[in-house]
Amino acid sequence: MRHWILSAILVLTMALGAAAQDLPDVDQFGPQVGDVVPPFSLTDQTGQIQTVESIMGPNGAMLVFNRSADW
Repeated sequence: MRHWILSAILVLTMALGAAAQDLPDVDQFGPQVGDVVPPFSLTDQTGQIQTVESIMGPNGAMLVFNRSADW
């Protein structure tokens, strides 16, 4: 019984280690927290053109990117 438990722990540890290696390094994609946003001009959900300047408030702005628009 004890060998079975140790074997299961070893298999799970190896599987988790392999899965972690498959994950992308998110520090290599897109702007990072604190980066300056490049100039942009995009249409919002109401058809209005938005730029960095138009969304900036007195305390700055927070941009949130969502990978999926499948809703």
